[in-house]
Amino acid sequence: MDLIFNYTPHYFLEGYTESLKVIQQQGKPLLGYFTNRIPVEILHALNVNPIRMLSINSSVQGASERYIQTFACSWLRQIMDIGLNKGYASFDGLIFSAGTCDSLQNLSDIWKKVFPEQWTYNLTFPVLTDTEAAVEYLQNEFDTLIQNISQKFPENPDGFTLSNSIKLFNIKRVNLQKLASLVSERKMRYHEFFKLLLLGDTLPIETVNSYLEKKISQNEITNPPDIPDSPRLLLTGGMFDNYLLFEHVSDFDYLVTDDLSFGTRNFNFTMPQSSFLQGYAQAYLERTPDPTAFDMEKRWKGLENSIHNHQIDGVILLGIKFCDPDTFEFVSIQNNLKDLDIPYLNLETSPDLSNLQQIETRLSAFIEMIS
Repeated sequence: MDLIFNYTPHYFLEGYTESLKVIQQQGKPLLGYFTNRIPVEILHALNVNPIRMLSINSSVQGASERYIQTFACSWLRQIMDIGLNKGYASFDGLIFSAGTCDSLQNLSDIWKKVFPEQWTYNLTFPVLTDTEAAVEYLQNEFDTLIQNISQKFPENPDGFTLSNSIKLFNIKRVNLQKLASLVSERKMRYHEFFKLLLLGDTLPIETVNSYLEKKISQNEITNPPDIPDSPRLLLTGGMFDNYLLFEHVSDFDYLVTDDLSFGTRNFNFTMPQSSFLQGYAQAYLERTPDPTAFDMEKRWKGLENSIHNHQIDGVILLGIKFCDPDTFEFVSIQNNLKDLDIPYLNLETSPDLSNLQQIETRLSAFIEMIS
């Protein structure tokens, strides 16, 4: 189950794709998904394995230029590069999140044309999330999703038992919350924790829960002796998933929490354990959204709570190159941070970490300034 992290110094695409092949041998279809808005509990209840797409480093880059638009972000370009390098060939289908950013929505049609052998589906979320109409709309979307998956992958020997799947994913979230507290208490390095987050999204839930519980019960995590108690940093941003950044830049050890799509926004909640889609849909709409949802009030409320709960001294705003949602929301976040008198640092990178040295220099100067 650690196969995904068997990487060479700069690339671990081979470990990821080999992991997918091992999972595929279990006999369940593999469905890839892009954002944490996808209802993984529903997919699991339909006897498929939901596996989150990663823009992990690939030795093949630039192949996507002939297929993807010039305004697409570097994260999606990397996804397409990996796809063209057969990195996602094990997937039986992909679920796209319509109602998000333009780049991700456009990728759906592109992917369908370039990879016609893979089943694709567009799941649309409402823009406004705090109305009864939004709940009803999303419930209908989930109903339609269930019907389409049931027709495409009809073998489900256990039947549709949503409550059991919700229970399993809630166990995962609680375990990740426990591990996150170790990061905040300086008992675990952030890059080690981030690897566990990726593992949690790319292996079957039963395997993940067993692995995380083992990590906690055996007390395998020791308190790093060389991490000062301050400053305490928070990392916010959108679709960033390359943990090598945090491993290679030692100053990221000052991180005590994050607000990333692949991070705390993926587990800082629990779902009501019920088989009723209405309550399930409502709970999904109440979650802290990604920047692509354009709900800045809810986004800032979640970020402000983290700042207070973790006694944050400084905030790092990590943006993906050419990501418009990141760029749009950072302006508002910066203004709010100024009101709280919280120092912040803007960093921009791409999945290939081409400006790693620059990031290291700027982060070191920022830490020196606020220490």
